[in-house]
Amino acid sequence: MKVTSYRCIKRSLSLVEGYRIAGHSINAVTNFIVRIETDNGLVGHGCAAPAEEVTGESDALCYEVLNGVLRQHIEKAALQDDPTDLALKLLALAPGAPAACAAVDIALWDVVARAAGKPLAGLFGSLRPPMATSVTIGICDVKQTLAEADDWLEKGYRILKIKTGENVADDIERLRQLRTHCGKDITLRVDANRGYTLAEARSFLRQTSDLDIQFLEQPLAADDLAGSATLTAESNVPILADESVVSIADAERVIRESAATGVNIKLMKCGGLSAARIIHDHAHAAGLSVMLGCNDETRISIAAALHFSLAMPGVRYIDLDGHMDLADDPAAGGFNIENGVMHLQNTPGLGVNVQL
Repeated sequence: MKVTSYRCIKRSLSLVEGYRIAGHSINAVTNFIVRIETDNGLVGHGCAAPAEEVTGESDALCYEVLNGVLRQHIEKAALQDDPTDLALKLLALAPGAPAACAAVDIALWDVVARAAGKPLAGLFGSLRPPMATSVTIGICDVKQTLAEADDWLEKGYRILKIKTGENVADDIERLRQLRTHCGKDITLRVDANRGYTLAEARSFLRQTSDLDIQFLEQPLAADDLAGSATLTAESNVPILADESVVSIADAERVIRESAATGVNIKLMKCGGLSAARIIHDHAHAAGLSVMLGCNDETRISIAAALHFSLAMPGVRYIDLDGHMDLADDPAAGGFNIENGVMHLQNTPGLGVNVQL
């Protein structure tokens, strides 16, 4: 099976509602859709959603790589039943553009799964039961936080991930008010996006110890593995590494230095499903929990992450709400969400329909 056609389409996507994370506001995003076709008529899709603040990959670089080095190496490429070697070779050619590599990697896996007549999850392992995703509330005042929480709860979601990291006192007050407002049956996750110092993170954890926080994600600077190791050893709340784990090598360092109790794998950070599987296997073998996260992405890559999550044994959490932010997603299908629980559709490949 050979690739006979390769297209990259740039899509500027408005968000339903803008939001704020520590040090950054987001109101619109750019995604790049990759479409490949093979000599037996199969079509696969992938999606790139670069995040320059995390990986240094700008929209311009992503587009350049997708239409340059990746195009040169994927056109007329021969596809095997497992495209891992090809995908990792592409990532080695463009290590500074992981989202671009992820788009091609996802499209390759989509085609291979379609050729096998299986949902993508069937190529990675045994399908696990559906999982509940968290939904995200950005940094805002208490009134807006409670209003957004009510909106999500009314739609059936029961796991809220709260963005923090700009003011510890405000963060603590928001979490206290939210727990009181929502009661004990709601799961609360916290993501500080590198916003705290070690002293601030300690203070936050000490003053929220009675709020039953499921985990604290990336409280410290991405390169402060020593501080994160100290916090991980001290904390009764699990510490998840996100921005500290961009690549396979990053994951190995976090594991080696005991700098977290879990890792947030995002396909856009690591370069796709092939690299994600290696990170998962390292983390799982070391006893770390795994969460699959996302950027603001189309259903194409969200579906890919969900297939991965429901096939891999080490995935304990999912945070796959990025497509919900998009005002006009060019993709449909792939999965259903019922009361916050994500169910795959039993169709070959990713199962998504894409309108370009």
